Order: sequence, then C-alpha cells, then structure tokens
Amino acid sequence: MYCISVSYKSADIDLRKKLAFSEIACNKIIYELIKSKYVSECVILCTCNRTEVYYCGKNNADKYVIGVLAKNSQVTEDMLSKNLLFFHGDNAILHLFKVACGIDSMVIGEDEILGQTKTAYMRSKENNFVSYELNMIFQSAFACAKKIKTETALSKTSVSVATLAANEAAKFGKSVSVLVIGASGKTGATVLKNLVSHKNVSVKVTLRHHNFCLNFIDDMGICTVDYKKRYEYIQGADCVISATSSPHYTITLYDLKKHITDDKKRLFIDLAVPPDIDASITEINGIRLINIDYFKRLAQDNNALKADSVYAANEIIKEEIGSLKKDLIFHSFLPLLGGVKRALEDKPLEELIYRMKNNTSAKEFAAFIAILKTFGDKE
Repeated sequence: MYCISVSYKSADIDLRKKLAFSEIACNKIIYELIKSKYVSECVILCTCNRTEVYYCGKNNADKYVIGVLAKNSQVTEDMLSKNLLFFHGDNAILHLFKVACGIDSMVIGEDEILGQTKTAYMRSKENNFVSYELNMIFQSAFACAKKIKTETALSKTSVSVATLAANEAAKFGKSVSVLVIGASGKTGATVLKNLVSHKNVSVKVTLRHHNFCLNFIDDMGICTVDYKKRYEYIQGADCVISATSSPHYTITLYDLKKHITDDKKRLFIDLAVPPDIDASITEINGIRLINIDYFKRLAQDNNALKADSVYAANEIIKEEIGSLKKDLIFHSFLPLLGGVKRALEDKPLEELIYRMKNNTSAKEFAAFIAILKTFGDKE
C-alpha cells in the first residue's frame, strides 16, 4: 500500500483548499486512477486538515497519482511534490492507523477523523474501488482505533477543532450572541452542541430552504434563521462561525460592508477548507477573523497532556499491525497451501527444518522450533 498526504503538517491552508475535493470529485479522481495501469485499489480521504490518497498498485505509480491530483486541483506538480508526504508499505499502514485513531490529527485524540476515514473507505467500497488488501487494512485500522479509544485515555477528554472554536467564542465576552452558518455537516453540528454547553452563549443557526429539519437543533431549542438573511443577523451577533462545504464564500467584504454600521468588536471563525469567509473583511473596524490554522497553537497544550496516552496507543498500533501483516501474508499464501501440503508428503520433515535453519534468523528459527515442540508435546 502507498499513501500520498497533503496535510496541515506539510502545507498551508491556501494549498490545502485547492485539494479540498467534493465527494463527486473524489470519485472522479479515483476512477481515473484505477482505470490506469498504475493503480488497482484506491481510497481518498478529504478533511479540513488533510487530503490523502491511499492506493495499491505499481511501485512507480506515485508520479502518475501526483499528476492526476495536480490536474484536478490546478496546482503544479512541482508545487504539490514540495508540499506532500509519501508513505510506502509498512509506513503507509502505520500512517493510516495513526490517522484513524487521531494521533496524527492537529488536535490529538479528536473523534471526527475516525468517522471521516470510515466514510471515505465506504465510498470507495460501494463503488468497487477497493478489494481484499485495502479492505483488510482499513478494517484493521478501524478496529485498532476502537481498541485505543476503549483502552486508553486518548479520546476520553477529546478536544476537537469544533470544541476549541466553541470555547473561543464563549471567551469573547460575558454574554455572547453567536451565529452559526452551516449545521448540516459534522463540524457544524459539533460546534453547535459545544456552544449550547456554555451558559453565557446564545445561538442562532442558518438553514437553507432545501435543508432537511435537523432534529438535534430542535431538541436543543436553537433558533434557526433563513440563510439568505444571514447578513441581517450578523449585525446583532458578537461572533460568527462558518463551517460549510460550499465552494463559494458565505460572507464577503462587499456584502458585509452594507450591513455593518458600527465599530462593535466581532469575532469571525472560519472552520471551512476552502475558506467560507472573505479574509478582507478585517478591513472593517472591530472585526477579528481566525481560521482553522489558528487552532494549531491552541491544540498544543491538549496534545502535551495526552503524551502518555499517545505512547500507549502507539504500542497498541504496533501490536495490531503485527497481526494484520500476518493475516495479509497468510492470505497471499493460501493459493499455494495445497501444493505445499502435497510436496511435504513426499519429503522428510528434517528437510523443512534444515531449510528453515539456513534461511531464517536465530530468533525466527527459535520460534519455528518452539512451534514444532508443541506438536511433540501432544504425543
């Protein structure tokens, strides 16, 4: 397996937003990859902090994959190559496991990434873009993430970007009126659920006419407003949080100028990639704008507190990857099993023992002899 990764670790938000592909675009890219002679299986994971291509295929496929990504993102191949991380074989498997369990996230232990990874995998599975190898690897990564969440404290005090954003809004004043744009996605929904936990925060959320009724919004008693009238409500808000998957700005300087008539201090939080909010709105007096990269610094303290849990999680990952590799090796051996059994019927056991002795390390040979001894104990 291989992985090409463009994440918050290797690229700034301007580059990442160009690689923030929609579900339709992901499917189109995967189809283009697997119909080539280079790639046989593929999953693309796209979140606000990373775009990653996991694939099986030829060992020279990386240049082709980079070319396809460059073409579909309007980024040059040179620029893309300078800002990506490449993983192969065991390192690619290890990277996926760390991503799925939240160790590789900007906020260590955050829960959203596991669901996002499962969604990306299921999209490829439903479209027959994966077969045995990626199926086995991804399923093992999910099982490992679940085990880590159960056996360590990595996610027991989980702090996600959405949680940090809600906390930042709540700190803005003694009584804070927040307008949330985009509640149908997981990030927006998590922001809302965190905002209502703060007693000093009142919340309004925009909904488009074509949105379905979100039950959790009704359950929390949050006031909903028409998305088309969002600028009217911004005038009365202390904080605006936008977290949509729209390819267009939800807030522009031109429209905001027509509705802001004072110098009141306001906080705008943009959690979208590509950005929802026109960065030039800071030209208006009193406005402060922060985006998802701002939360890198806020995440550092949270990550330091989880150092012990990260160590425990890495030990679990090491053990689970060992089991996965044995399963993959055994699966590749299964078609040969019948022939090996027939060959061993005509040859003495001693020949197998001497071959093992001559072709394995001392540790491997000791393990093999230990297994043979268990058969001898049964006599």
